[in-house]
Amino acid sequence: MQPYNHPTCHLSTRNLQPLASHPSLPVVYYHIYRRKKHMSMITILPERIAALPAADCARCERLFFVQRVEGQTVIPHEMEAWVAGNFGSLEQVRHQTIVRVVNRFTLEGTLFNPLRALRPAGKTISDAELNAWIDAELNHLDFFAQPLQATTADIFGRIRGRFCVTASNIAKYDGWHGLVVFDEPHPLRFNRDQFADYLEVALRWLVAAHRHDPQAIYPMIAWNCLPRSGATIAHGHMQMSLAREMHYTRPELWRRAALQYGGISHYFSDLIAVHADLGLLIAETSAGRMFAHLTPLRNREIVALLPYTADATLLAERLTSLIYPVLRTMIDHHNVRSFNVGIALPPFIDNDGAWRDMPVIARFADRGPALGVRNDWGAMELFATGCVTVDPFEVAGALRRVEA
Repeated sequence: MQPYNHPTCHLSTRNLQPLASHPSLPVVYYHIYRRKKHMSMITILPERIAALPAADCARCERLFFVQRVEGQTVIPHEMEAWVAGNFGSLEQVRHQTIVRVVNRFTLEGTLFNPLRALRPAGKTISDAELNAWIDAELNHLDFFAQPLQATTADIFGRIRGRFCVTASNIAKYDGWHGLVVFDEPHPLRFNRDQFADYLEVALRWLVAAHRHDPQAIYPMIAWNCLPRSGATIAHGHMQMSLAREMHYTRPELWRRAALQYGGISHYFSDLIAVHADLGLLIAETSAGRMFAHLTPLRNREIVALLPYTADATLLAERLTSLIYPVLRTMIDHHNVRSFNVGIALPPFIDNDGAWRDMPVIARFADRGPALGVRNDWGAMELFATGCVTVDPFEVAGALRRVEA
């Protein structure tokens, strides 16, 4: 099958290969076929782009490189029963569809093959087993149970919220590196008010650190939930850091990409528009925009973009209105237990306007089984590009269904 070109948009065909094992399937039947055979929507991304109006298609092509290839295998007769039992069918293992997407400006890229989600993953644990592990960790050694006595303080003191308190990280990864320690120790048990308070206290800590050190101007908030995400302590906590002279690599990379594109406001407007055109937009509110990311670093990555305000209470409320429903939906409906949240803010001082119009960037990603011994981050992810198994179109659809 020749790749489909919409009459008004000439999607580049040199990087596309036909859908595996269905070389004669007309494009018009892709949606019907997907409903029948559970075909991943990411595998028909080239056709979705080509079907856009010309201007939208061109915008998408300018932002993203998209390539579809087929991977083939030969299955020994002795393996057939095992393959069928684990992967559902022999044919989808013999002919696999892989889609590669690269942001041409940030150079963040992802290889998608939903079949990889069916690989044997070892023993899974129940929530009862996870809760037992958390209880054992908290009972064995929980420094955060008494944060005033068992954690270090920052030189400007502590900040107390309604549901949390700050501490100074005892082993810092930057000169200013603090913690928000949750009063509720179980990291998955939080409501909207608690989450908003965690964020507001984190923002207040960043402001306090900057006041104490005016040259520290680049703020970051991070939340690693449970060991798979990088957390070393089970007790729920967020981390804040404040850099000097240059922002952390990822937000700086996005800023430079936006400038290369033609301007910060123009880039982020088009980034949102492309995700909306493709059906990946999850929320568009007065607080900000949110979408399932087309080049995710890890599974189920969600990106929220919103304007910065120096009012910590207001910014915390806006962040909460976007992020909290995603977190609770992922935890309560999609069995996500270990995850990362990263929130990059523009610098507190921007005398030359280099960061003008730069939004707050919040990113969420699922890290898989909370106590899994198999890592989801290997050599390809470290040194080459992302490899993801969960279809972002399914993520966007699931979140919209729950919100509706």
